[in-house]
This record gives sequence, structure tokens and C-alpha cells, in this order.
Amino acid sequence: MQLKSYQQTALEQLGRWLDALKQARTELQKRLKALEDAGIDTSQENRDFPAVAWRTLKKQNVLPGIPQDGNIAIPEYITRTATSGDPIPHVCLKIPTGGGKTLLGVAALERIKQDTGFVLWIVPTKAIYEQTIAAFRNREHPYRQRLERISGGRVKLLQKADRFTKQDIENYLCIMMLMLPSANRQKNKDFLKIFRDSGGYTSFFPEQDDSTANKILSEQYPDLEKNNSGNWMKQSLINVLKLIRPTVILDEAHKAYGKNDTNNKQFVKSVNRLNPRFVLELSATPKTGISNILVNTSGADLQDEEMIKLPIEVHSFSNSDWKHTLAETQKQLNRLASAALKLKEGENRYIRPIALVRVQRTGRDQRQQGYIHSEDVREYLIQNLAVPENQIRIQSSEKKELAGENLLNEMSSVRWIITKDALKEGWDCSFAYVLALLDNTTATTAMTQMVGRVMRQPQARRIKKYASLNQCYIYCYNQDVGDAVKGIRAGLENEGLTGLGGSIHGYGSGDAPERTTVKRRGKYKKLNIFLPQVLHKDGKKWRPIDYDRDILSTVDWGAIGAGAKVNLDDEDTIREIKVTVDIQSESKPSEATIDAGERLNLDYFVRRLADMVPNPWQAARMAESFIEQHRNSGHDDSKLLNNRIYLSEVLRRRVKDDMDGKAESVFRDKVGQNEIRFHLETDERLDYELSKSFEVFVSSQERSLQSEHGRPIQQSLFDPVYESGFNGLERDFALYLDKSNAIYWWHKIAARQAYSLQGWRRHRVYPDFVACRKDNGKLLILETKGIHLKGNEDTDYKKKLLETLEKTYRTALDRGEMMVNEPSATFSMMFEDTWKEQASGLIE
Repeated sequence: MQLKSYQQTALEQLGRWLDALKQARTELQKRLKALEDAGIDTSQENRDFPAVAWRTLKKQNVLPGIPQDGNIAIPEYITRTATSGDPIPHVCLKIPTGGGKTLLGVAALERIKQDTGFVLWIVPTKAIYEQTIAAFRNREHPYRQRLERISGGRVKLLQKADRFTKQDIENYLCIMMLMLPSANRQKNKDFLKIFRDSGGYTSFFPEQDDSTANKILSEQYPDLEKNNSGNWMKQSLINVLKLIRPTVILDEAHKAYGKNDTNNKQFVKSVNRLNPRFVLELSATPKTGISNILVNTSGADLQDEEMIKLPIEVHSFSNSDWKHTLAETQKQLNRLASAALKLKEGENRYIRPIALVRVQRTGRDQRQQGYIHSEDVREYLIQNLAVPENQIRIQSSEKKELAGENLLNEMSSVRWIITKDALKEGWDCSFAYVLALLDNTTATTAMTQMVGRVMRQPQARRIKKYASLNQCYIYCYNQDVGDAVKGIRAGLENEGLTGLGGSIHGYGSGDAPERTTVKRRGKYKKLNIFLPQVLHKDGKKWRPIDYDRDILSTVDWGAIGAGAKVNLDDEDTIREIKVTVDIQSESKPSEATIDAGERLNLDYFVRRLADMVPNPWQAARMAESFIEQHRNSGHDDSKLLNNRIYLSEVLRRRVKDDMDGKAESVFRDKVGQNEIRFHLETDERLDYELSKSFEVFVSSQERSLQSEHGRPIQQSLFDPVYESGFNGLERDFALYLDKSNAIYWWHKIAARQAYSLQGWRRHRVYPDFVACRKDNGKLLILETKGIHLKGNEDTDYKKKLLETLEKTYRTALDRGEMMVNEPSATFSMMFEDTWKEQASGLIE
């Protein structure tokens, strides 16, 4: 399961935060030590290093803006303090529903170098709890495989009642799953297992008759709960958590916090009582004023990465019965099944479209009461629509007919799932395409949760030949289609799926969007516009470049290594190892605490390279060479074992940098040897041709893009151009192009669905705009970037690639290597804070 571009960007931002935390904490320690050495009392010193780190990122303009009172602002850091008095670093990754929050949470553990220790993974509902723990238990699941890689195969999965020891924490990555009520309950706490004096955690506490040791521990941790007599600490899970300071992952954090300030404060207090060293929130719609939003991913980002099915077709039948709605649902399902069969025959890609049917009642005693019941629907499907019984499942609190069913398996026969609320949360199946809402729901939350069940794209990869399998379908009973569209649009926004309003198309009565063909303006309609693509030589011919075939396979893996050994005795290195942002213990366990059977395991290091190095033998060679360097320098395995987190991170970072550099060298060498070219070939198979028309869905409420004075735009290649296709920066840039006397025409390229450029990294670059100068016909191919993305690794790569391709194109043009006398082209990245100056240099 490869991370998508927006997920990698989120992890880069998390890494930026961790670096800032490390620096702030190091500076705090130095300052406190200097004061203590000078005999100055430090009890009143400000120790809030997370706030200092946040201000550092704010000064760097890398934090996302958050809507506040109609404006976009970067909030100040919201401080939290543990009951121990230590500041708690806490940030939130805002990821829309369907964006892979759990995967990001797992990947984040790798970023914070959590290969051992204790992670408390808190979820809000039983459904999500069961889904997550099942994935973590399954050694074939990508989540578990990533955990195995992070920990070197030493994962210990725990539930609330499971026992663990101090040695487990020191030698394993322990992940305890906890459902929200257990953490948030304030009343009757002594009856909860998490607070119970169980006597099962003896390795963390002194002997009860050792009054001296108990007194020292009590003074060091005054918040530890004691037994009723007050003589010794309870050996409860809550006390253990306070001692070991867990990393806390709050999955679906927006559901953890309440709807009012009182509930919010109670939950914050509950988490603070756990004395966490780090809190990472994963949320689609985080609570402003509570969460420090470090990453803000939009629904459009998911669309760009092919994570979700779009557009959403909404069909509503306001003057018919539920049986007609069900029959229309079946027609759509049959059309999709036919397309899926052709896909299987042509590309050997298996998809079995499934319909979800939401009914009004499912209970055993609720039939024959005037409501649409699950058994009524099953009966109608079998008797009237000739659906085989083995294709139907009911999922409810009473009937769990999906239990044990692998819906993605080709052996499964399921095509219809009937439910009420059982699938609102914690259930995902990318084969679900059609949703029939027979309950006449008007609740935005309920509608959106059900819509979200049919939005995931199979294999997160769009299907080029059968467009119907790239979108999802909603069939509503007894609803006005305009109201349904508005409800779904509002609900998607509430689930963090922003920027998708124009992708909801209604059919039926009411003011619904309709399919519209947008054509070239009259003065441009005869223009044939071709854009260059990155090509690779194939014998005497050329073809579009393939990353795996042309770049990755030609990298000299034998030449990749981790470089020189690390001096583990150097003071700076020791400080680097110890200062781990208070996410893990400040030092690794001493040799005396390592299990007698513990050995330095090469597999641990190899697993840390698995997602980057496709050949495990090469990964083993790199890891072994790196370890042997340290052994030969006099470090024994005990020392290497104690520092394995730091060493594995150094190994991973160096291999990644070396591999990236060699891939770039391969790309540039092939350019120099004319094996890769960036040309216009006048061959429709090799050049990208801008179409002369395209289809969009618009409603009568859709606004055309206009200048700041309300005048229609004049120089866009197509007319009309709709506002919904632009974010704020893109709109400003488009209007700038439109009013420039130097521009002949301009066009906003559809996001991730059209023109793209392949470089020496796997992910393609998708420019936002193409424009043409009046004076010399020069093409301007441009990408815009928000200020919060400036300076990150992905942005730097894209900027470097665009500069390389522009130079390649210009050289070929100067040498007369192109088949026709084409105008020159410029490929540039425009940043939010400097685009006007950049554009002026290119255009004016």
C-alpha cells in the first residue's frame, strides 16, 4: 500500500514539526542547565517547548490557514499540560473521510521513530474498534505489515484487559486499542477495568512492603492513584500509563470531543490524565480552538489521487414508491456489472459492483408497521426483481449476515446489502457503487455517512476505459433532488471533503446540475494545441516514459549504500539520540534491561527499507554493510541494539537520499544520451493535444468566473469558465492572466485528469495552467503552490523537474531537433507569496 502524494506531504509536515520540537526542547534543556549551573531557580521558567516549535513553523509560513470568522488565519498554539506538569505536544492531521487516516496514523509512528514503547490507539465507536483491531491482527494487512516493518517484527497488540510488563515496553512496539468511553468516563471510575487495582502490573511498581521505594515513586509521580488506605499505589492500567507516558493516537478525533465546551474540556482532561508524551489527532473535521491543525487536506486532494469515486450522481423519484426506486437501482447496478465484466475480460481487473439499500426498520418485531423493512426489500428483490437469494445480505444489530464475508474476494456472490445504521461507520468496501435511500432521511450526517460508504475507488486507481466505474450513484425515495443534492453537498463538507461541490450531479425534479458541453471560444476553436510529453526511446521509436521500466529498473542498486558509520560516542550524536521530542523515553533501556535472548536482528533494519528498496536482497546488503561498519569500529551488539531506532533512521534517510540521487542521475544521463526527450513530435500518440470541448455538470446557480469589477473574462481558451473549478490562489492567477495584454489565451487544466509530467520520482507532476503569449506564441506551463507548501521536499522536487524539462525543451528547440518549428515554452512553479513578481517576469 503505497502512500499517496497528499499522505506523503502530511508526513513531511509532521516531520517538520518533529524537527522543530526537537530543536525547541534541546534549547530548553540547555537554558535550564545553564540556569541551574548558575544556581538560579528554574521552577518558574516557561517549559512550553511545543508552543515554541509551533511559532517556528508559523514564522516559516508552512502552517495551513484555517477559516475563522470569515477569514483565513493561522491560529496560535493551544497548550496542554499533563497532570505531571509536563507540556504535551499535540497536533492534528486533518484528513477527509476516505483519505486513509488509519494508514497515516501507522505511518506517523515511523516518523516519530516509535519502534518500541507503548501506543494508546483510541477510537470512538465499536465498529471502528473492531475494524481497526482486525486489520492490526491480520499479518497480511498493509497496516500490520507496516507495523511489523517499523518494529522489526516485534508488535504486541493489546486490548484493555490484557497484561503487559516493563520488559514488553522496552523490547516491543505495544499497541493498545481502547474504545472512547473507557478513556472519557468520569463517573464510577473504580468500576472500569482501566482504573481497577488489578495487581497485574507488578513489574512497574515497587514491592508493597518497600515503603522507601513507594515514597520515592509517589514523590516523583504525585498524580498516581493510591489504594483506599493511601499506603501504596494502585497497580492499575491508568497508573501504568502515567508512568510510561504513552504516545496517544486519537482516531476520528472530531467524534471524541463533544458538541459543547463542557464535553470538550472533559475529554481533554481525560487525555491529559494519561500523561501522554505525544498526542496525534486524526480527524476529518477537527475542532478549532481545541486541535492544533498541522495538516489540512481537502476532498479535492483525494480526488486528485484517485482515492474516491466522482462525480456523484443523485437520482430522486419524488412521486413514486420505494419499489420503483429499488427497480431503478437494479438497472444501474446491472449496467455497472456489465462494464465490470468487460473490464475483467479486457484488463483482468476484478470488480463486482454492490448496491447498499438503507431501509427504515430491521428489527424482528418491526415488520408490518407501515415502515420499509429489510425483509420487505429482500422479498421484493427475490420475488419481483429475480435477484438470487445468495446475492443478498442483511446487516443489522440482530442479523450480521456479512460476518466473515470477504467482499473483495472473487468467490463472494454478494451484490446487495440491506441495512439501516449498521454500516454508517467503520465499514469500507470499494466495490460498493450504488446507494438506495429508502428511508427518506433528511439528516445530513446520516446521509453523508451512508454516501461515504460508496465513494471509495477500487484499488485507488481510476479506470480509463469504463468511466461509469469511476463514479458512484445515489437513488433517493420520495425526496426532491435539489434538496438531496444540497444535503449531500453540505454533508460532504462536514466530513472534510471540501472542494467537491461541483462533482454532485442531480437528476429528477428541482434545480439540479445538468451535463453541459463547454467549447472553445470562437477565435480559438480552429487552433490545434499540442503540449510536449516526457518520452523514452524504444528501439527506433519513442513512447511515453514508464517510471518502473525506464528509471527504477536501471538504477545501480549495488552502488547504493548508507555511507560512513555514525560515531555513537560523539557528544552531538548522543544528544541527538537522547532528545527524541519526549515522544519516547529519553534514553533507550540499558544493557541490563535487555532480555537475555535479545540479539541484534538484521531483519529489523531490512524492514525499515522495504517500501523504498524493491529487492530484499539489496536491502539486506545495505543493512548488513551499515551494521558491520559499526561492529568493526568497536561497537558491540548491545550498544547497536540500544541505538537501533537512531541507526535505522540514519540508514533509511541515507538510502533514500542516495537512491533519489541515483534515480535523478539516471534520468539526466538518459536525457544527455537522447534516450529521454521532452519534445513535440507532431504525433497524436506521443503529444498531448488539448481538446476542443469537454463536459461538465453545472446548475443554474453556478457562477461564471468574472473579474474583480464583475466583468466577464475574455481570454480563456474555453467559454464559459466556472468559479467552482478554482481555489483562491488559482482564481487570482487566472484573472491576472486574463487581463494581461501579453497573453493570447489561457486555460486551467483539469486536476489530475489530464496533462502530466513524469520525472525521476514515481509521482507525476500535474501543471495547473497553460497559457500562450501574443507576441511569439510562447507556451507557459505553470503550477501554482500555496505558501504552506513552499520549501517542502515535494515542492522542491517539482520545481527542480520543471526547470530540468524547460532546459531540455529549449535545448532541443535550439538544435532544431523537433519535427516542426514550434515556439519556445516555459515551465514554472508560481508561489502564493511571490507569483505576481514571477508572472511579471514571464509575461510582461
